[in-house]
Order: sequence, then C-alpha cells, then structure tokens
Amino acid sequence: MSARPLGSISGTVVRGDGRGRALGFPTANLCGDGGDLPDDGIYAAWVVVDDLGERMPASVSVGSNPTFAGERPRRVEVHLHDVDIDLYGRHLRVELVAYLRPTLTFAGADELVAQSRLDVASCREALGRDV
Repeated sequence: MSARPLGSISGTVVRGDGRGRALGFPTANLCGDGGDLPDDGIYAAWVVVDDLGERMPASVSVGSNPTFAGERPRRVEVHLHDVDIDLYGRHLRVELVAYLRPTLTFAGADELVAQSRLDVASCREALGRDV
C-alpha cells in the first residue's frame, strides 16, 4: 500500500547554482507551472519524468536555501536517489509523500552534506524503500 501524496508540484528543469552536484547531491531545479508551493522544508517524494510512468524516489527541498549568502527566492529542488541523468529541459511531476523536516540554516557545506545523507535515508524509509 503506497502512502497518500501530500500534493504535487510539476515543472520544467532549469539550471540552478550547481551547488548540489558539487556537494554530491545533484538537484533538478524546477521552474514551476504556476501552482502554489507547499510549506518550506524537506519532503520525501515520488517523481515521474516526462510522464513516462516510472516513479523514482526523491528528496525534495522547498525554500530559499538559507545556508548560502544572499537573498534568494523560494525554489523547488529535487534530488533523485541513485540516478544520474541529464534532466535539463525535461518535465517533472513530483508527488510529495511525507514532510520530513523544516528548512534549516547550516554553518557550512559539511553540515549540509551530513544532513542531506540523513534526509535521503529518511526519504527511503518514508517511501518504503529499503535500498
């Protein structure tokens, strides 16, 4: 039995700052379809690329990335687990399954990476994946 989604977000993947890839957690930055965004935080989600039907597990960040200096607009960043594919220009449908935690500000990249590892593990658990 799958978890009931909290809602969905869809959009086209656009170039971001490139920090996620440099930190070992590449993210697909979504240019939204104009829908309302959920509360800021980290979510477990299932993602479908280009309506191909295959659901892939993902960690999703909604918020302004407060760890990095500068004023930033809210954004949606999707980290697909165990997949390294070029998503630029592709359409993603993101089904949010579980809210994991609020957005946090970290002292630096090392703390962010450590928490991201924990977030991926929490996502796997929430999605029922023991990988």
